[in-house]
Amino acid sequence: MSEAKPLFAVSDPLGAADMKAVSAARAATLAQNRAGATRLEAANMLVQQFSRAAEAEATDAERREAPSRPAYARLAPESRARDHLAAACQLTCWHTERLVTAGVQIYSRLSRLRSSVDRGLVPEQLAIDIACKLAAVPDSIVSDVEGELMAGLAGDPEGGDRPSRAEVDSRIDELVARFDPAGAEEAEAEAAASRMVRFRTGRNGMADLLAKLPLAEAELLRGRIEAEAEARAASEDGVAAVAQGLPNRVEFVHGAYSSYNWLCQQLLEGDDASVRFELIDPAPGAVDSPDHALRYLISPAMAERIRLRDGTCRHPGCSVPARDCDVDHVIAFNKRDPELGGPTLEWNLVCLCRKHHREKTFGTNAYRPGPLGELIILTETGHRHRTRPRGPLARARDGIRERAWEDYADRLISADGYIMNPPGTDRSRGRPA
Repeated sequence: MSEAKPLFAVSDPLGAADMKAVSAARAATLAQNRAGATRLEAANMLVQQFSRAAEAEATDAERREAPSRPAYARLAPESRARDHLAAACQLTCWHTERLVTAGVQIYSRLSRLRSSVDRGLVPEQLAIDIACKLAAVPDSIVSDVEGELMAGLAGDPEGGDRPSRAEVDSRIDELVARFDPAGAEEAEAEAAASRMVRFRTGRNGMADLLAKLPLAEAELLRGRIEAEAEARAASEDGVAAVAQGLPNRVEFVHGAYSSYNWLCQQLLEGDDASVRFELIDPAPGAVDSPDHALRYLISPAMAERIRLRDGTCRHPGCSVPARDCDVDHVIAFNKRDPELGGPTLEWNLVCLCRKHHREKTFGTNAYRPGPLGELIILTETGHRHRTRPRGPLARARDGIRERAWEDYADRLISADGYIMNPPGTDRSRGRPA
């Protein structure tokens, strides 16, 4: 009679596993999928908890005949869950928003997908892609669309044929068009209204161009670019010439230069180029003043300085550029008695996007300033999160601090490797033999 072997997520050390390594990797993947299911369920539970808390608050206010919160001061449970999970799970706000959306959809609306996710049969990212796409499908047909989709995907991950996000989106679009042709036409019209073109700074002096256009317009644009680029490519850079509608020449695009030398080259090659450089004192609090400290309004110079220091919204996981953020007091400014409230000084100001500004103002988290622009967030769940500025001014300060330390180290250690006391003094005697 053979003895049953206990099951483990990863059975043997991989060094001795030989051909069992694939089985070990598969077992680890299954465990990872189940961990993803736990995270999705936790996101849904957090949304439900915030929803119940909001309902309890409204019921209590009605019982006490007290005025309820105005609409602008009410935070959506999904937004609150997103902000908590962004820091707890070390994700960006975009990824966390998709995680929360998927969790709510899977555990409240998509029973077939939930069954596969709970058994670890669907990878977390694939489950998020499916759930987020199905979130836009009307309730009247979502069950039919989900059933057809999951039937087609049943054996794909097991067999190694994992569909991409684009394939999932295309399949769902086809099913929606089959079950609700009129709704598909309306969705197409709404999508056309959301077309956009976006530029993003890349590496090595390059930039990315992302365009979301109706298919017919995109096809016309592709044909025109390819036709004209082929005609011009023999003598010049065809893509650049077509994109600019001009003979190939260098142009300066704000935010896309990769180095100071590159920027100078752009300016020198221009016909009427001019530039003004403004020196900024990197010392913390360089533009603070006693008069402005007791004023609620932030001066343009101070706001620009905070944006240069922070670079982006300071909430964990948020990447909204500082130029699109509000500059807010960490410790609230006391308008009745400014001397008792948070002053308008550099150490008490941070950049927050409009969403996280509302979260700070109307939420339940506690915010505290730290040294050199640090922001400390204490959540109602007892977690503590800390973010540091990453803008140009903060990076300049880091460079100054690093150079100062290197200079101190050079003065501290003599040429023969001994520590000098005090630093910088010449050793009067040679090293003993």
